This record gives sequence, structure tokens and C-alpha cells, in this order.
Amino acid sequence: MTSIVYIVYLLLSFIVVLYIGNECYQNGKIYINNYFPKNKILANAINNTLLISYYCLNLGLSIWNLSMIDEVFTIEDIISQTALKLSTVILIVAILHHFNVYTIFKIHQYFKTYKK
Repeated sequence: MTSIVYIVYLLLSFIVVLYIGNECYQNGKIYINNYFPKNKILANAINNTLLISYYCLNLGLSIWNLSMIDEVFTIEDIISQTALKLSTVILIVAILHHFNVYTIFKIHQYFKTYKK
């Protein structure tokens, strides 16, 4: 039964991570280009770096979470373990997104203040 949790968890977590990463990447282009309208190369480089870092960290976290899945015996255990581990990944994704937006804002402030 534990194998079922592994498969369901990995499938759902990879789908969530890939979907959110793609959405943030596509919508982030507009956001970052707005901050760096005169330097599209820098804006694209930041957006690509954020995407690669996001994927590496969150897919790695999803795989690492496998070691913390408890043994399951019932359908309720499968749902509980999958929900617990998936919610951990989603929470970390949200925290990282907030941190990234704040960091980009600070980079923008730096360029706006010191690079006139």
C-alpha cells in the first residue's frame, strides 16, 4: 500500500510543481519586464533563473519527502499521507514565490536608485 502513496504523491506533486512553475514563469515575464523595461536580457535571465531554481528545489523536495511517508494500511492513510506531503510542497512553493517577488522588487529598487 505504501507504494500506492509514493506513486500518487509523486504524480500529484510533480503536476502541481510543474503547473505552478509554468504559470509563474509565463505571468512573471510581464512582471519582471515591467521592472526592467530597458533591459529585456536581464529580465529574461532573471525569469529563467527563477524557473530553473524553482524546479530543482521543489522537485528535489518532492522526492526527498518520500523518505518521510509513513507506512499505510487503509485508504484513509493513503489520502492522509498524500495530502500531508503535498500540502508541505505547496506551502513551500508559496513561501518561495513570496520571497522571489520580494527579491525582484529589491533588485528593481537597486537598479532604479543606483543605476540612473
